[in-house]
Amino acid sequence: MHRMEEINRRTWRNPIARRDYRASTGFINEGERLVFEIARKRASGGRILDIGIGGGRTTGLFCDIAADYVGIDYTPEMVELAQRNYPQAQLAHMDARDLSAFGNASFDLVLFSYNGIDSVDAEGRRAVLSEVSRVLRAGGTFVFSTFNRNWHGFGEKRARSSIVWSNDPLRLGFRLVKHAMGLVRERRFAPLEQREGEHAILLHRAHDFGIMVYATTPQQLRAQLGASGFDGDPMLFSVDGHLLSGGTLPEEEYFHVVAYKPALS
Repeated sequence: MHRMEEINRRTWRNPIARRDYRASTGFINEGERLVFEIARKRASGGRILDIGIGGGRTTGLFCDIAADYVGIDYTPEMVELAQRNYPQAQLAHMDARDLSAFGNASFDLVLFSYNGIDSVDAEGRRAVLSEVSRVLRAGGTFVFSTFNRNWHGFGEKRARSSIVWSNDPLRLGFRLVKHAMGLVRERRFAPLEQREGEHAILLHRAHDFGIMVYATTPQQLRAQLGASGFDGDPMLFSVDGHLLSGGTLPEEEYFHVVAYKPALS
């Protein structure tokens, strides 16, 4: 297991981190709302695979429109949390790099929200894309989000979260402790970053520097999708919902992506 994955799994098994997912509902931002609307229109009444469900936020957005909805996550504690939130949903502990439980062309739509695809290394990413392509029917849709390696917050002046003031001394003390833990993690994990070639693995401020992510560029993303059997010209949207077109886009922390598997001729 790659070192980044050990770090990420440890964070998502932490009760403090899972607290953020427990009551999460709705859309993260306007970009996600837009691509999810595209997805809902294309897959209404179809079969949907939802990868990286966390506490079930996307389960609540998609299980009601699907003829058959399946949600999965590679963290068992997250699956348990989501199942408590949505006891009627079909959820399973499963790794997106191995979807052998599903046959070829099983789904009309595959989702992988909140940059979940960036939680594994380059080899794992290729495996995810290959497996998603395999289980997606011809003409099907893959909606996901992915970090932009050219984002200025990944540069020398790393983006950091600020401490939110509180008049409650216990709450403020808790936030100060978390901030201090983040500084320790940053110093510990930053040397593990990899920036050579396509294999950019970077430390992110989320969960007080508790995760490392695989980050890509629009050009690399198109090549990766094309190599995995998707149309090599996906639609990319900013977090504000604007359609993006090429360039390094240093202001964009991540992209929302709508990719299609070519229809049979």
